[in-house]
Amino acid sequence: MPGVAGSTLRLHVVTDDDMLAREDFLRVASALLEAGSEALALHVRGPRTSGRRIHEIAGMLAPAAEASRAMLMVNDRVDVALAIESVGVHLGRRSLPLDVVRGLLGPERLVGVSCHSVESVRDAVSSGATYVLAGHIFETPSHPGEQGRGVGWLADAVAAAGETPVAAIGGVRRKDLAAIRATGALGVALLRGVWNSPDPAMAAVEYIHGLNV
Repeated sequence: MPGVAGSTLRLHVVTDDDMLAREDFLRVASALLEAGSEALALHVRGPRTSGRRIHEIAGMLAPAAEASRAMLMVNDRVDVALAIESVGVHLGRRSLPLDVVRGLLGPERLVGVSCHSVESVRDAVSSGATYVLAGHIFETPSHPGEQGRGVGWLADAVAAAGETPVAAIGGVRRKDLAAIRATGALGVALLRGVWNSPDPAMAAVEYIHGLNV
């Protein structure tokens, strides 16, 4: 079952274009991979960053991910995942359909999907998703003026996913982890909660600990 491969991923740390452009990104990202180990998936996401640069970044981080047993994901860029066999791919609204990607990458590669309705969760699972990022759960600057779907909706998404792991995304803070765990969700996905910390690696460890309590 594809979902089993994602059953250790408690924390998904997502980048944006600004983060990828930071001079210290590779150093900080390498420290994150080491700190999070097999509980961490680092998502190289940069909608305005060139495919060439995404490939360079993923290629430089792949050895550190392998050494630490963390997972390195590229968002949307199936071409990069094909080029770097140790890298998984995460799909969003703009991406190729999951069944097409699964056909390209084969049954063993990690393929995650962002889902924003219970129906889309069911569709992702039936098409072979390794895991699902479900949201957005709380209010977040990424979706200005929109209310979060809440933990009740998250519980419905978890139920729809069955044995496929679900991580909550959207405005998640450490104080929310107990409520998220109570839904049956395996983990969370973050951007600002880690990258805006003075010590991103330590922040990642604290979130993972909070999910394991």
